[in-house]
Amino acid sequence: MNYMPVDGKPDRMHVGARKLDLADWIEISDDYESDLAKKRELLKNSHDRVFVSLPVGDQGSKEVLELLRSHLPTAFPSRWPNGVVVDESLHPLEAASLLVQEDLALMTQIGTDWVLTAACLCFPSRWDVRDKIGKNLSGIHGPVPHYEETIAAATQNIHDKLTVERPIWRVNWTVMDSGELHQPVAVRDPNAMTVTRDNIDQTLYFRRERQTLRKLPNSGDILFTIRTYSDVFSDVVARYPEFRKNLGTTLLGVTPQMADYKGWAKILNEIEAWSQG
Repeated sequence: MNYMPVDGKPDRMHVGARKLDLADWIEISDDYESDLAKKRELLKNSHDRVFVSLPVGDQGSKEVLELLRSHLPTAFPSRWPNGVVVDESLHPLEAASLLVQEDLALMTQIGTDWVLTAACLCFPSRWDVRDKIGKNLSGIHGPVPHYEETIAAATQNIHDKLTVERPIWRVNWTVMDSGELHQPVAVRDPNAMTVTRDNIDQTLYFRRERQTLRKLPNSGDILFTIRTYSDVFSDVVARYPEFRKNLGTTLLGVTPQMADYKGWAKILNEIEAWSQG
């Protein structure tokens, strides 16, 4: 399990961006084959639900594919000893997505706005990429409570000032009642959840997204990668014993609006009680 963004400080919305070493741009784990099989299944059976594109994103999409074809054999020579072969009949961003466990989203600058122009999102955290295509940053994040008053300006500034030489990464996290990676909508009715302090260890999942932003040298577009990890609470506590206490302390700072948005309203009290056990 990678990344532990919960440190016991009260929950707050912040960007938390750090400089990315491009040698660590893409991550490959033991789940590579199963994750790629899931992507292929989704793209075959639910293509329009996980892949969207606009013509204005085609140039950047081609550039993404070429960057991956160059990077992967160098970073992972044992997996690609003879170079990268792709299906040339596919849209280049779809072909690129089928090389890595990350989801890929392309932002193109149109006027002063950064607009989502292509994306392959097989592992969303309860949002539908079809609702986001063609929208700018505010439109994409519109449903997120407190976005405009807290990090909208910083997010815009990061996109405006990002350079080819200085890519960045950050970690986002949430708590869910399913470990399934593909979650475009809530898996179950929150009111029907049967989470108690006694079964939380095996019922809830700690989900992290390692996100990178990289400006493309030719098109000027920004590639946003999302690598998703999800682990049941018992596994998280086994590796990070402090997680139990820290999560309860962090969630004390969650606003009612954010709790509703995340689907936590019915389980916050149980998590806080569990964290004190």
